[in-house]
Amino acid sequence: MPHHVFLHVPKTAGSTLRTVLSRQYGARHVLYFDLGHGDPRPMADMLAQARARAGTQDIRLYTGHQYLGLHAALGEPCLYFTLLRDPVERALSEYFYAFSYPHHAQRAEILSGALGPMEFLTRRHAGGNAQAQQIGGRTQRPLLEAALANLQHAIAAVGVAEDFERSLLLIARRLGWAPPVHVARNVTRLDAAQEAARAEARAQAAAHRGLFATDQALHAAARARLDADCAAEGAAFDSALAAFHRCQAALAEGAGDAVFERYEFRGDDALPPWAAAVLAGPDYAEVAAFLAQPPRPISAPVNLMGQVARVEGGLVQGWATDLFATRPVTLRLMAGETPLGATRAQLFHPGPEAARFARGCCGFRLRLPEAAPGKLRLVVDGTNIALPDPDRLLG
Repeated sequence: MPHHVFLHVPKTAGSTLRTVLSRQYGARHVLYFDLGHGDPRPMADMLAQARARAGTQDIRLYTGHQYLGLHAALGEPCLYFTLLRDPVERALSEYFYAFSYPHHAQRAEILSGALGPMEFLTRRHAGGNAQAQQIGGRTQRPLLEAALANLQHAIAAVGVAEDFERSLLLIARRLGWAPPVHVARNVTRLDAAQEAARAEARAQAAAHRGLFATDQALHAAARARLDADCAAEGAAFDSALAAFHRCQAALAEGAGDAVFERYEFRGDDALPPWAAAVLAGPDYAEVAAFLAQPPRPISAPVNLMGQVARVEGGLVQGWATDLFATRPVTLRLMAGETPLGATRAQLFHPGPEAARFARGCCGFRLRLPEAAPGKLRLVVDGTNIALPDPDRLLG
């Protein structure tokens, strides 16, 4: 069975989603650890340390502020899912979260007025690519290109925080969950003056949206994929979503103004006692019946492993495997958008890494053209996911 992996992008309704994940997987079966894109430590080492701290091997969900790549550390298939958010709104949410979260890294500066929202926006988030870094992973390719390729072909389900309930239902459908009903958690709470400041900051932020072009493009692609995936589920999805909305409206009404604090996976989450009436109602039953239907056939995500090992005598050589595929990977040599050749990774390749897969019969050799235009890359057939080229042998 593949591992489930939630790539948690900060300030994308993650605290509320954690309660859902706690009920879906059981808190003791969730391994949470952070590893940022710029962290030089090998993910396999960090994973081993996190497992040792957790003291359990019965892990059903891996999550944290990670970049895509856990399947390579595990050497086992992973079903990735994630939520993205409009990058400017995400940055402003992080800023104003300081008013209600005592452990915010810039809380003292923000509360004193020394750090204003526009300075935070332009100084802390000027790269505009935090989400792309997580989705693109450790890559030498142009970041947006790598992130878009992974978003389309390596992630099993993606949603957007602005359309949280529809995203959650689609993820539940793709991953085989029970109905993901929830009560909002860890919501940023602001007084009237702070709300006015946030409204003013949103207006001022319009002038800085260009700083976030990379993440804006990724967010737009995520929304487009969500729309397409939901449409592919047909009318039954729309009906179940309407019932899910009614469930959530009833839970929100029951909660009133209460905000239920919860951040880490410290124990199994439980809905409040008054939620029992919602769980026993017809709307919940309709959502449950929809999620229990046999899944639609969809293309398996790509979990690519391998690398370009050397270029010698006009041949590029290396190894490659897709942890979800039952057949050898077909790789296409590309110069920009121009295909220059193709090969199947089915030859014997010596070495301990390749030996773990297909008894080592996952190697390839491909002759390079004498004069190739521009930089070359090897991509999985039918995708734009490129094989790692750590020594930049292809340029």
